[in-house]
Amino acid sequence: MPQAALNALALATPTARGRRARREARRPAACARPRDPAVDALPRFLPRLTQLVALLLAASPYLACAQASPPPAPNAATPAAQAAQLLSAARMWEGKNRPDVARGLVQKALLFDPRQPDALALLGEIELRENRPAEAAKILAQLKKIAPDASATKELDDAYRVATSGKMEMAQIRLLAAAGKSDEASARLQKLFPNGAPAGDLARDYYRILAGTTEGRARAISELRTRVKQNPNDPRLTLILGDLLTDRADTRMEGLNLIYRVYQRQDSNRALALELWRRALASAGRDDPAYYVWYLRYLQEVPDDSDAQQTVADLGKKLGAKGQAQALAQAQNPQAVVTAPARAAGGGGGTQASTQARARPRPGPGAADRARGLAQLDRGDLKDAETSLQSAQRANPNDGETIGALGLVRLREGRHDEAKALFARALKLDPDNAGKWRSLEKTATLWGTIAKAREANAQGKPQEAEALAREALKLDPGNTSALDILGNALIAQKKWPEAEAVLRPLVNAPKPDMDALRGLVTVLRETHRENEIEPLIAATAPRVSGSSAELKRLHAELLSIQADQLLADNLKSPAIARLEEAVRLTPDDAWTRFTLARQYRDLGLPALGREVMEDGVKVSPSPDMRYATALYLNSVDDIDAAAAQLDAVPAAERSAGMRELMGNLSAQRKLVQARQLIAQGNEAEARALLDAAADDANAANDPQMLASVGREWIAIGEPDRGLKLVQDWLAAHPDDPAANGARVRYGELLAAANRDDAWANWIDATRDQPGITAEQLASLDDQELRLAIRETDRQITAGDLTGARHTLDAVPDRLKSNRRWLLEEADLFEAKGDYKSAMASAQKVLATHPDDAEARLTVARMLERMGRDREAADMVRAVLADTAENDIDTRLAVARRFTALGLNDEASSVVDPLREQYPDNPDITIQSGRIAQARGNYNEAASLYRTSRAQEQAGGTQPDADGTTSAGRALQGLEDRKQGQVATGWYQSNLSGDPGISELHATEIPLYVRIPDGYTGHYFFHADTVYLNAGTLPANDLDTAYKYGKIAALGNAGLSPINETATGVALAAGYEFNGANNSWRADVGSTPVGFPIQSILGGIQYRHDFQHSSLSFDVSRRPVTASLVSYAGGIDPVTGEKWGGVVRNGFTVRGAQDFGPGTVFTSIGFGLLTGTNVETNQEFKVRGGYDWSVIRRPDQIVSSGLTLNYWKYSKNEHNYTFGNGGYYSPQGYFSVGIPLDWTGRYKKLSWEIDGSVGMSFTNENESPFYPTRPGLQAQALAFMNANDLGSPYFGGGSGGGFSYTIEAALEYRVTEHFVVGGRFSIDRSRDYAPNVGVLYMRYFFSPQKGPVPFPPRPVVPYSAY
Repeated sequence: MPQAALNALALATPTARGRRARREARRPAACARPRDPAVDALPRFLPRLTQLVALLLAASPYLACAQASPPPAPNAATPAAQAAQLLSAARMWEGKNRPDVARGLVQKALLFDPRQPDALALLGEIELRENRPAEAAKILAQLKKIAPDASATKELDDAYRVATSGKMEMAQIRLLAAAGKSDEASARLQKLFPNGAPAGDLARDYYRILAGTTEGRARAISELRTRVKQNPNDPRLTLILGDLLTDRADTRMEGLNLIYRVYQRQDSNRALALELWRRALASAGRDDPAYYVWYLRYLQEVPDDSDAQQTVADLGKKLGAKGQAQALAQAQNPQAVVTAPARAAGGGGGTQASTQARARPRPGPGAADRARGLAQLDRGDLKDAETSLQSAQRANPNDGETIGALGLVRLREGRHDEAKALFARALKLDPDNAGKWRSLEKTATLWGTIAKAREANAQGKPQEAEALAREALKLDPGNTSALDILGNALIAQKKWPEAEAVLRPLVNAPKPDMDALRGLVTVLRETHRENEIEPLIAATAPRVSGSSAELKRLHAELLSIQADQLLADNLKSPAIARLEEAVRLTPDDAWTRFTLARQYRDLGLPALGREVMEDGVKVSPSPDMRYATALYLNSVDDIDAAAAQLDAVPAAERSAGMRELMGNLSAQRKLVQARQLIAQGNEAEARALLDAAADDANAANDPQMLASVGREWIAIGEPDRGLKLVQDWLAAHPDDPAANGARVRYGELLAAANRDDAWANWIDATRDQPGITAEQLASLDDQELRLAIRETDRQITAGDLTGARHTLDAVPDRLKSNRRWLLEEADLFEAKGDYKSAMASAQKVLATHPDDAEARLTVARMLERMGRDREAADMVRAVLADTAENDIDTRLAVARRFTALGLNDEASSVVDPLREQYPDNPDITIQSGRIAQARGNYNEAASLYRTSRAQEQAGGTQPDADGTTSAGRALQGLEDRKQGQVATGWYQSNLSGDPGISELHATEIPLYVRIPDGYTGHYFFHADTVYLNAGTLPANDLDTAYKYGKIAALGNAGLSPINETATGVALAAGYEFNGANNSWRADVGSTPVGFPIQSILGGIQYRHDFQHSSLSFDVSRRPVTASLVSYAGGIDPVTGEKWGGVVRNGFTVRGAQDFGPGTVFTSIGFGLLTGTNVETNQEFKVRGGYDWSVIRRPDQIVSSGLTLNYWKYSKNEHNYTFGNGGYYSPQGYFSVGIPLDWTGRYKKLSWEIDGSVGMSFTNENESPFYPTRPGLQAQALAFMNANDLGSPYFGGGSGGGFSYTIEAALEYRVTEHFVVGGRFSIDRSRDYAPNVGVLYMRYFFSPQKGPVPFPPRPVVPYSAY
């Protein structure tokens, strides 16, 4: 470009304006800037201040963020004018994709008139853009009421329809247009918009599709001209018209003038206008001086566009100095309308003669054949040329030109080494053309080296590819193919700086290399410079050039690269828009269609993806298109349709990939049939089909399919056979390019077969294989992490938390930032009861992936563990709101959390729609069963679990290490609720005391039978043999025996020592109900039949469990087993009269509430104690405390806390004379204790060891010897005085002191049906020292499959209910 022109451009006002426009576009929309940008800009805008100041003030994003507006000045514009300015600014910001700023401006405009249709319609469009159709619907309803005929109402109505009910139809219309079916697209479009063209952004699609039809272009332009005339201030319509006009050379100049006019408006979408301007210039080409002025204007706005600078320089030479000056003056006048081309002063132009030099054929043998072969070679008929040249060679074997021509044939066929040898021979035979043959020999060497480098990359040998590419670059330092290959090899080796240094010059070249651009995008993404990608693509786009077809292809490739980046950022909607445009530009590109179809599939629209591919087959039924379609159909499990596509490709045109896919599809058919047969129980037929599928996979040389077959063998319990399929293939193909992929897949098979030791060794061995790719290494990293997590899970389940920590720590550091490692660490902390650390681990994931659903749900789970249910539920609801409807795994995880929180209705609202949509998904069916079980609908749950188990079998679900699947475990857990059993034991308790009086040795042999009644109930029966021995009463020793019976009143004359014993059998029956949140038990029985005194016993107990608390009530009549007198009843040795046999008739209320890491508990009880010939007593007991979980793990719990007790009895009956009950009944008792309990399990053993220490304070009143018989009391007074035995009253007083208890229990599962166990305890305090021991055994009718329960559960005799 001439220096004068460049200087003039540098001084031009529009350049400054362009720079300001770009600065404004880059300015962040935040409220933090201390100065108003509009005020900063005033000095530069003085020439147009009066026209722009109001608009700029309104459009400022900073002012839009202000909380309140200042009062209007006296000379302010009218409210209507101010509202119009605000709406204009809002449209501008909405066009710049800043709906947040636009919303604020619209809301201000509505302050002037809340019913203004244009403002309301714009607000509705903003709601639609921000995906709030419900809010938009409310606004539309309001508009239809207040302004039904307004254009704004119709515009919003169209936009709302397309965003909701017409969304799929509009997508189909766009696809039809992209596929070249403009007439059908136009017809459906006009049906979608029966009232004519829509307004707003939809108008662009409408007119663009209409203009694609034969008659539609003229109509579209005519309508747009009319609408622009009617709405001169609508920049969107003007841009649409300008864009259509620039499609054709005869209207392009008019279109550019319109686009330029819009670009000059500050309230327009200037970025879009600039892009349309750039496209129009690309369509115009770089050879027509008529567009010189437009290139000059374009450079004013984009001064660093080197491509445009070069075009200006080239066109300037054609125009001459005078033409340049005229064009420059026109370019500097923004009001000038360009209507005619600028002509060169001294003429210009001219034609280029195309010449072709042809050598005159030399005479001699084979000359005619040689000439014919050379002509055929020129036409590209390689096969015919080869035939002719070989004929010439046979006629003249040493003709150098013929040999060299054959070398050209080989070179074009890609057989570079053969070509090189032929050129070397030609050089010797035809020295006159040595330069030609030497050059071609170098070319063959170059391209042969490049081909080998490309093949090395394809085989996963990037180091070899790098060496070969560098070798090629020594021969041709600027070869773009070699540079591309070198860049890819460096990327594969993660040599990011070197790769960037190679690729960036290719991207920055005047004609950018698309493959290099794709590679450079990968480098930027991998080096965490994502913010550079979009500017890079935007800067590359203007330099794409070529023929019309080539331009379309290149632009489509550019759109595809943009789509790749957007997909990497999980921005699917804009990515799909780019892909749709790419398909429109190149409808016959199979792989762009394939990428678009997969995106539709991933969005839950597989039918739309299918239509994309089937339309592609109609447009271009090429082998590649059919292959891509088959791949897509296979990905949506339509195996038959995929096979039909490949069957339509002629056998001779099928690539190796197609043949492999055909074999894969055949094997898949057989696998599906085999799974169905397995589900039906026809394993023999299934095995035959698996063998046939393996044959198909071997015939297709498809190790991946062999691995799929192998997985099915593992699923039916033959892991060795499944593993051998891949082992044999690897042994036969150790150097196959697919071998490393098969090795990686074999690791997955080892995982499925639960061969963890072999799996670990295999991962290490596979890493060392030559040619292993970065992707395969990533897969091995994934396997290594999964192996570690699996082992950690096992160790956590086994209670080996130290081992689990070691396993996690042994994972390589590069994997410890992986979200799965961090979430496994959270699980480990949770197992330790360290919920805060678990939450911290999950929050590390959220720091880098704030939307990670699993991490957020882990945080919610920890909140629940800490008792913060409301926060947990809110977080779960937030995750649900952010989860796509087709994200099954996340929605099921949400449902599980709702179930855990007791929110079963919310869980059901998540799962029920999934069941309707995916009725055969076993995971969904299981979760439905869990919800039913949580509600107490156990029969329904069992049915669902059985259905899920069948679905797992049909789908080939592999069992876990324990041999069961998820459905199997769920069903087993439910079946465990109805376990019938028979249990018995031997209880022995010893309490020291006075022989025959307070001493007690008790033996009980309970027999317990439990019969299940469905999933919720059990009938139970007791027949407990009881033997009590109080020792020998020395009845002949008055000094000892007077404290028993009536001896203190009647004496012991004639009495001999008496052995105080009682034997009987306690009988009882009852029913126990255990629901989801409540349980109850009712029983009726008796004290042992055979005891001196017998009583009817029984009780009703009810308990309700809330989310973190429980409440229970107990009304019962139970025996007091403190002594032989209180339990069996005593017999007076003097008169034979019975007394005792005390029973407690009372009620107890218990409650517990989780609080922090433990539980607060309390109970209150009242009882009326009655017996035979004993005084009725009243009992009041209060107990409370805090149970603190010191350690809580899956297999063990250590707890401590504090326990308080208070008792009060109305009478002291702690004596054994006639009328006393023989049980401890203080008038005041208070104790405080500190317990420590450790319970756990290991393999088949469970245990509990606990103890406590405490202090007690007691008070007992004085009590008479014979409280129920005053006459006896009087006799006792006389007899005791006569015999110097003291007063006939038992003394009272205070007492208490230190106490402790120690208890230990063990239980062992001998078989799946048989359990044995034992318990021993001692209790020590002043005047009280019982010892208790028990051995027991239990037989279950059904096998016990799960982990042994803990703590141990001894058989409970009926006397202890």
